[in-house]
Parts: sequence; C-alpha cells; structure tokens
Amino acid sequence: MKNPAAININLSYLYTVSGGDTTFEKMVLMGAVDDIQSQVEKLQLDWNKKDAVNIRRNAHSLKSVVAIAGLSEMEANCNNIEQLFVDEKFHSEGLVYLNKIVSLWVIAKPMMEEMIVATYP
Repeated sequence: MKNPAAININLSYLYTVSGGDTTFEKMVLMGAVDDIQSQVEKLQLDWNKKDAVNIRRNAHSLKSVVAIAGLSEMEANCNNIEQLFVDEKFHSEGLVYLNKIVSLWVIAKPMMEEMIVATYP
C-alpha cells in the first residue's frame, strides 16, 4: 500500500465551487469526512451481504463525495465498482477495488481531518 504522502487531495473543484468562501469549504469538507466514513461502511456491509444492487448504488454515491473531497484515486475505484456491477450481479473480483477504497480511506481520513484543522482554524 502507498504511504500517506502518496495520497493526493486535490481541492481545486471545491475551490471553484466555493468562490473563496472558506466557511463553505470547511462545512463541505467536514461533512464529506463523515459522509465518506458512513458510505465506506455501508459499502462494506453490502459487500458482505453480496447485495449487488446496493453495492453499485453506494459506489455511485461514494464516488460523488470523494470527488468533491478531491480524492481522485478513491473516485476511480468507486467508478470501477459501479461499472463492474452495472448488470446488478455480484462480482467477487470487485473485492480488489473495495479493498483499495478502504485502504485509501484509512490513510486519507486523518490527512483530511488534519488539513481541515490546519486550513480552517
């Protein structure tokens, strides 16, 4: 697995949308951390149930949030799951993408929390 320094958080989209409103940026990022955590957990639960329909739905929802949070590698893995499950059948080979999402989030979450505190005191 990559080291923490290898995770890139690119907030250029958020900055474009915020128009420089740092209060808005902080609110979005704080909400994103909570939302990503919740959605990663839901994705894992649905995986354990082999619920292909909800795996796809959750991957799609998670993809949107991680995109706003600037986590492009997580976004790509969510997209891979979403595309793999387009037929709404369970595909065990998608576990590699799920594991990447979980591993990346374990590293990215504390990085994001530290960045929020440092950037938006």
